[in-house]
Amino acid sequence: MSLAQRIPLERFFLGAAVASVAASAAWWWLQQPLLRRVQAEPAAAALPGAAYEPQSLAATPRAPQAWSKPAAQSHGAGWVYEVFTPPVIYYHAAVRSFTVTPPMAMAEAKSAFGLELLDVKLEPYRLQLVGYVGRPDDYIAAFVSPRLPETLLARAGRHFEELGLTLEQFALRKLPAVADESAANLELAAIATLRDERTGERITLDSRQRKLTATPLAVLRLGSSAKPREFREGDIFQDQTAIYRIDRIQLDPPEVLVAREAIGLPYPETRVLKPVDPAKVARRGAPSTPRFPTRAQPAVVSAETKP
Repeated sequence: MSLAQRIPLERFFLGAAVASVAASAAWWWLQQPLLRRVQAEPAAAALPGAAYEPQSLAATPRAPQAWSKPAAQSHGAGWVYEVFTPPVIYYHAAVRSFTVTPPMAMAEAKSAFGLELLDVKLEPYRLQLVGYVGRPDDYIAAFVSPRLPETLLARAGRHFEELGLTLEQFALRKLPAVADESAANLELAAIATLRDERTGERITLDSRQRKLTATPLAVLRLGSSAKPREFREGDIFQDQTAIYRIDRIQLDPPEVLVAREAIGLPYPETRVLKPVDPAKVARRGAPSTPRFPTRAQPAVVSAETKP
């Protein structure tokens, strides 16, 4: 582009800039009366009536709050956790159990809380085969149960409704002698096959020995004159002064962990009971009275039997 052509363009842009400045100055000058009128108006809002007075809020009445007593954990009543006083947890290796009682209270004694441990054993099955009666082609099995007072006589197919058992098969067999480890001698044994309706299992009973379960039992006596009672793990009983709970039963060595909760004590006391007669407990496999025959033989049936 030549010099003669650039000069008119520069004059055009310069004129446009001067015109814009002049227009802005003219607009500002015309707005001055409006600005002075706005500045003269009062800034505070005029409210009709009396002056505003803030109202005080009434305090909400509240009843005094107290922290509720901490709830026990699922492991037992003694497992209580507070904010500033956590429990003292102690592990007792003999019974493989944790307790929340301080170690000084974990006394091991043959008699604690007035309790005596007389025996530790496995719970017998709820039906026992004790013998048979009848002819070779028509045998009748004889049973006893700790839950029933009379002897039960039954053939194959008999349903014991009160015990939840059904006799599926009964037979006499020659089996190795129980007391003979060499298994050279044979002896005649009565064998019964039952169907347990509660578990769906088939149970085999032998007239030569008792059928035991895997549930441990503790035979305890509360006081020297009281009648001995059998307890399972988790059983609870009480007297006039306290509530007792069987926490753990151990067969070998025989020991029972008992917790006692009395009025006025913040946590249960725990004791490990040992047998009052260790020699007797060591022979717990043999019954105190020969209720079951050692060999298969006809059972003596009383007048109270049920066919």
